[in-house]
Amino acid sequence: MATQAVAQEGVFTAENRGPVAAGLVSMILQTYDISLPALVLPAAITYFIPATLPPVVQATIVTLTGVVSTLGNPVGGVGLAPFADRVGRRTLMLITNIGYTVIAAAIALLPGYAAWGYWSIGLLLFLRFCNGVFAASSPAGAIPMALERTSKRARGIIGAVLGIGPTCGVLLLSLIQNGSLGIAGTPAAFVQWGWRLPFWFGALLGIVETFLTLRTHDLDYFTQQQQQPTHRRRFTLVEVFSRKNIGIFAQTMIMYLGFLFLAVNIPVFIPTLFITYLHQPPAEITTVLTLGSIGVLILALVLGAWAQRIGRRRGLIIGGLTTLVIVTPLFGWMIFAGSHHGSPATILILGTLVDAIGLSFYSGIGLTYLTERYPLDIRAAGFGAVYSLSTIIPGFSSFYLLALRAFMPYQYTVLVLVAIAGVLVTWGAWAGPETKDFDMLTPANPS
Repeated sequence: MATQAVAQEGVFTAENRGPVAAGLVSMILQTYDISLPALVLPAAITYFIPATLPPVVQATIVTLTGVVSTLGNPVGGVGLAPFADRVGRRTLMLITNIGYTVIAAAIALLPGYAAWGYWSIGLLLFLRFCNGVFAASSPAGAIPMALERTSKRARGIIGAVLGIGPTCGVLLLSLIQNGSLGIAGTPAAFVQWGWRLPFWFGALLGIVETFLTLRTHDLDYFTQQQQQPTHRRRFTLVEVFSRKNIGIFAQTMIMYLGFLFLAVNIPVFIPTLFITYLHQPPAEITTVLTLGSIGVLILALVLGAWAQRIGRRRGLIIGGLTTLVIVTPLFGWMIFAGSHHGSPATILILGTLVDAIGLSFYSGIGLTYLTERYPLDIRAAGFGAVYSLSTIIPGFSSFYLLALRAFMPYQYTVLVLVAIAGVLVTWGAWAGPETKDFDMLTPANPS
């Protein structure tokens, strides 16, 4: 059964409820997967490698499990996402959901170093790469499907609902991690079997998304595409980088680089800096991040509705300028307070504001704007390319911070990247058009 290319009026309708639920789980799952190694594996890495290895080597291997997954993201976003424009959003989502679920379950069943030697860590790295491929390509089908089924008036708030998925993913993983530690009872038990629980939960999320996807239907346009001979179906990634569309890619890529510099450096740098470098209490910083995440959930929904009224382009320009003139100074004040034994209340308030304000424009407006920038027939390819490729340059932020240390105290180096992020978001949004009235159901090249 194919659905007509008509978006019903209203926020949550019979037409968009299923796609929106699947899209939200897709965003939760991708962030859950990316964050999994950093939270789970440090306490269990000796299951996969000899405990006698130096701590630096162990830490490097933990980092690698995250890096290989991140490297898989562009492969999925560029290699698999375009097929959602050829065979339909639903088909791609089913393939990637099933793939992710099987791989996550395989990781949870892996034998350790005692049974398989170094093959154990080798397989873990390979499977983590595969998970990165599947997790990154699923949103390229799920997010366009959800917004294509939503009326123009409701796209702002629905886009924000989808955009808070990453924040929900981080909060969910923290709960699962703490629960797994509690169930395991002892560190030794966690190393032997407790670490498997978060991966089993990831597989469960994949099953949930698969179930939700099965309850959706593709638009008539994609049903017609599937009926065409294979040789007549266009590989839409080529069109994304064509002379006609390369400007859209460049403009959205600049903007998303800014978003990713914020997403990488604010939630990651705060605990690293304050716990490792400034020796602040871990519980205090955990509270900062938790309150900041709650702030993102609230502010993102407000900003999504607000940008629907004033325009997403204008909202993003304001967001970039806010990052530059408000978030950066607040972050600097927070670092100064932490460096000079400021009161816990001051650090708590400033950290919450930095986290909430710094990430809420991305969560509330960015996802919707990116989806609206591409026409129906190349949307998944364009979305997947920008969404995945924009993670590469910000992913090396730790090296940029080390290089900046030659010119300023290390604890303040992150301010440079946050300010650059504000400039990139402002520049990218300024260079693009307003999209809130864009017709998402018309292909650029009707066949």
